Amino acid sequence: MVNKSLVEDIKGMLKAEAGAREADDVLKSFELIKQLTPEVDYLKVDVEESDYTCQIVFSDVKKEYWISISKGKVEYGAGKRDNPSVTITTSKEIGLGLFLGEVDANIISPLGKLGVGGNFTQLRLFQELYEDVIEEFRKNN
Repeated sequence: MVNKSLVEDIKGMLKAEAGAREADDVLKSFELIKQLTPEVDYLKVDVEESDYTCQIVFSDVKKEYWISISKGKVEYGAGKRDNPSVTITTSKEIGLGLFLGEVDANIISPLGKLGVGGNFTQLRLFQELYEDVIEEFRKNN
């Protein structure tokens, strides 16, 4: 079950204007992935079958975060990881918008506002996962 405090935090982030959010709010999005995926069967399977690490770089505020999804475990933190499977570089506003389901990576990437590198199959798996998590959250909250 998703912690009530986290539910309220995510609801607040969804209501807040993009510029009012803090870069570290991305960690709350990662915690939502960690807490929600075991509760939804198809998300649980996705996490159990995955093995990748994503480095997220908010270039405008010079902050880096990572999330690792491997064999049923979700771990995350602030800072730089060595040899991530995927790197996503963007602004804080666009990055948080991605993880909150407000920005579509498929639209923003061709505009040059989203840089990606690494294994594109794993990037797509991660994109599907975070989109599905926020969709499930919105359905139930």
